[in-house]
Amino acid sequence: CAAAVERVKDRLRFWPAAVSYHHSERGGLLHHMVTMLRAAKALLPIYPFLDEDLLLGGVILHDLCKTEEFEAGEIGLATEYSKQGQLLGHIVMGAREVLALSQDLGVNGETALLLSHMVLSHHNEPDYGSPRRPMFAEAELLHHLDTLDARMYDMEHALTQVGQGEFTPYMRA
Repeated sequence: CAAAVERVKDRLRFWPAAVSYHHSERGGLLHHMVTMLRAAKALLPIYPFLDEDLLLGGVILHDLCKTEEFEAGEIGLATEYSKQGQLLGHIVMGAREVLALSQDLGVNGETALLLSHMVLSHHNEPDYGSPRRPMFAEAELLHHLDTLDARMYDMEHALTQVGQGEFTPYMRA
């Protein structure tokens, strides 16, 4: 994970997590990663059978290739999808990156496979870009942490736009 983060560390300071919707703010990708790490660490004592390193590794790696999926300037706003982003998307690019880094670093083949699966399955649905659904506990929890964090961010943002007791506009999520 450290090698993957090292590769994008300069962009993490300002890169948004999305073009629109959740964490589409300056530093949103890092914000999303940190809140997911905090949530994962809070849940690990409740589910002690989980592999902590695997779960936290999946959290760190699952969206890192968003730094290649779309263009964003240092003001932290995504402007458009890159050619790779249009043709492959961050999920496929991320799984490829995990396998390449694992091979370069001599990471255990099964660990590389599990982390790659976590990246591939974190959106859960083919319609949302995941070619596979989560097939083990850490992958399942990663999917739910990702969804939870994205939705809570969008809800918090929507609530700042209305007064006490008012309803927000319809939210697609």
